[in-house]
Amino acid sequence: MKAKIEKVLEEAAVNTFEDICFMYQVPELKDIQNDLTVEAASEVRYRGDYTGSLLIETRGGLFSAIAANILSIDNPSAQQKKDALGEVANIICGNVVTTLGRGKLGYKIESPRPLKKDELLQENRQDNPLAEITMNFNEGRADIKFFVDGDFVAREKKE
Repeated sequence: MKAKIEKVLEEAAVNTFEDICFMYQVPELKDIQNDLTVEAASEVRYRGDYTGSLLIETRGGLFSAIAANILSIDNPSAQQKKDALGEVANIICGNVVTTLGRGKLGYKIESPRPLKKDELLQENRQDNPLAEITMNFNEGRADIKFFVDGDFVAREKKE
């Protein structure tokens, strides 16, 4: 199941960036963008048969580029940037949670919330993400982590 979620996370992220943000990956930039510092992050929590969150971090100018592309404007405001990043996180999370279970309870996806840098360091998770991807673009880099609260793998084996 973990491999399936990793694949779905990657597909959802690629489709969202291509279809919503009009951005395409440039894997050759991986080494160049490796040491970029986090400029912004957004988290979306979900609950249902499983609970957890999706965290997206942007680096190297991607934060501004997402909003500029989605809104078709040159200089998005700080609030527009936060809203656009949150919407990207929301779309990706919504596409991934459907793979988590039988959906007996359905899933409630909470409103995205931007994380401040001190929260991000604090939140830099004691637990490991179930799935994690890095995407490199001309505009910067995105790190996307999908968390499931509790021991998802052990629960899946029991069921």
